[in-house]
Amino acid sequence: MQMTRARSALTLALVVATGVPAAAADDGAALSAKIDQAIGAATSYHVAISGPSGFVVDILEVGHDRVRVVSTVGGTTTESLVIGTAMYYHGPATPWAASAVSAVKRPRKNLLYMAAPDTKLEPLPDRSDAGVTYGAFGSLALGNGGIPATMECTYDKATFLPHACTIVLQSLPTPLHVTYDRWSDPANVVEAPPGVAPPTPSPLPSPSAKP
Repeated sequence: MQMTRARSALTLALVVATGVPAAAADDGAALSAKIDQAIGAATSYHVAISGPSGFVVDILEVGHDRVRVVSTVGGTTTESLVIGTAMYYHGPATPWAASAVSAVKRPRKNLLYMAAPDTKLEPLPDRSDAGVTYGAFGSLALGNGGIPATMECTYDKATFLPHACTIVLQSLPTPLHVTYDRWSDPANVVEAPPGVAPPTPSPLPSPSAKP
């Protein structure tokens, strides 16, 4: 019930902000499916996030089981890699360390960064960026700890791949800015750090994981 009300509130907010009626429910469902399918079909992609006070996150996803995350918060940079059931991590003054993690496949549909799980996207009027016309949509989002948020994104109208998003969290004074690029670029590679032994034993897949 709370999610239904939240969706209704988001739809109303989009109508007020844009001055145009929200698209029909079927349009939103179809757009959600196309965006999700486009992201899921990509062999790899890069996500760059920037926010207030020098907050920066750089994410590289390769395949469905390799991720590199480089985060800078408060002037401190950390890097972590997840390769299958192995996780590697190091801080600014600490060497690489390895630990085992459970292999949990994503059971939800929405693959957008910080998007609320299984949330239908709300189509918005097209937008222009650097002379290029993109499609646009709004969505509910979630911050760490389930902090409520909303996002508005643009996407390539031919491929349905996301281009850029602006995320507004209740806990932050300024929005987060997210860009997507390097879709299915063969140069995208995530490898274990050299000289670091993988963790043993590797855990079995989580019982809650769905195929």
